[in-house]
Amino acid sequence: MNEFQEGWKPLLAATIGTMCGLFTITNYTQGFFVGPVISEFGWTPGQFFLSYTILMCAGLITAPIVGSLTQKYPLRTLGLVGLIGHALGYVVISLNPNSLLIWYASWALVAVVAAGSLPIIWTTVINGWFVKNRGKAIGITMAGTGLGAFLMPPVVEYFISNYGWRSAYRFIGMGPLFLAAPIVWFWFREKVQSAKHANTDNVPSGDSIKLSDDELSDGAGQREISDHTWGMTREQAMKSSKFWILGAVLFLTAFVIVGLLSNFERIVGAKQVDRETIASVAALIGISVVVGRLLVGALVDRFWAPAVAATFFVFPIIAIILLLSAPFTAVTGVMIAILIGLAAGAELDLLAYLTSKYFGPKHYAKVFGAIFAFFTVGAGLAPPVFGEFAVLMGGYQTALILGCFAFAISIGLFLALGQYPKEAMQEIDR
Repeated sequence: MNEFQEGWKPLLAATIGTMCGLFTITNYTQGFFVGPVISEFGWTPGQFFLSYTILMCAGLITAPIVGSLTQKYPLRTLGLVGLIGHALGYVVISLNPNSLLIWYASWALVAVVAAGSLPIIWTTVINGWFVKNRGKAIGITMAGTGLGAFLMPPVVEYFISNYGWRSAYRFIGMGPLFLAAPIVWFWFREKVQSAKHANTDNVPSGDSIKLSDDELSDGAGQREISDHTWGMTREQAMKSSKFWILGAVLFLTAFVIVGLLSNFERIVGAKQVDRETIASVAALIGISVVVGRLLVGALVDRFWAPAVAATFFVFPIIAIILLLSAPFTAVTGVMIAILIGLAAGAELDLLAYLTSKYFGPKHYAKVFGAIFAFFTVGAGLAPPVFGEFAVLMGGYQTALILGCFAFAISIGLFLALGQYPKEAMQEIDR
């Protein structure tokens, strides 16, 4: 049976889970909260964005832990717990009584209770259902972030303008939960299960077995076990130079892209552009993220993924040059949105795909959790560093120029990853 015919339900559930999870909601909305929150509380942008740093840098701890938990608990359970924690966490944030300490503690709480809604969970299921079309499937799953990026900015701006930032935080917490939870409950199913969940002692080499519903105490549906699955353990991966190259490139690209996205309202606002126009441009970035995810997913199934990555990260360099040198018009706004969105769309797709390709699917969740930590630290440091650097330098120009150099280094690092392991090449031929 065609992989998409067989796996479309878990693929759709994974996409919705990604759209409604911690990473998407936080990344594409915080720039609209900074003004109203600091106006009410008298904080600086750096103080506001330090909460985001706390949230993302906590990924150093939570991402590897979540990766390890996938060996003990059903992915559906972890995903649902993460979505519920995400919703409750944002409600807690909305109740802040003008205390920086409580503000930071609330975001640290979100990092822990919402960790199950990170892409680690949603993409792990995809590796079980898709082999030949894995790039496309990961692209579709991660397109959920683009859908969120398209839908959330105008909605958040509407809630802030009409009901205040506290109501907006409650909405982006509870709204996604009510959308995603039923779909994840009914359709988010694992296919590949490690051998510890079944007795495979008498299974001939090369064969696979099916577990009956009675054998699945976690209710995750029927899953297939095969001894064809290959992959490095987390410890083996961390001894590989490719692990650290991939970690470095993800840190750099996450730092610059998230710095751009989180400060986008202030960068463009300095050009005397109104907030509604900025929200519209941000929504266009969301559409471009979707296109970028799908396009990258299709391309990496056909071409060497590092070369695809190198190509896509030329786009934000062009966008930064436009931000630095061109007046902000409708045409340049559209071009900037598309170029940034395509690169932002490529990033997490490539993280998931390259992890699977270079280190294998067998221990994917644990290895992905370790590499995702690089991404979360880069993304966490970016907003306050960009914001404070702009204050020190009297604008964002220097930060944007340095961002261009960071992307150039990243392109070289992608190309330094080298050829895929032979097991990855053989996997497609099976």
